[in-house]
Amino acid sequence: MEDLFGNEIKPIKMYNRDSAGRFSDEKTAKYERALKDAGKYKQMYLAAQSRMKGMANMLRMKEELISKMKNNG
Repeated sequence: MEDLFGNEIKPIKMYNRDSAGRFSDEKTAKYERALKDAGKYKQMYLAAQSRMKGMANMLRMKEELISKMKNNG
């Protein structure tokens, strides 16, 4: 690959590190990155599930209130 002036551009060397900051091979770095991402996505899923559970409880309470008012009125 060349730049605008025709000089050869060397690719930047990527150094992989594990979770402790040590140098590692590419396989270990990918595994630990996937593990970290999985943890983040699990927390996002659990947070969304918790919010939905709260909303479901509120909807159930409102539905019970509406049905109770319909039956009494």
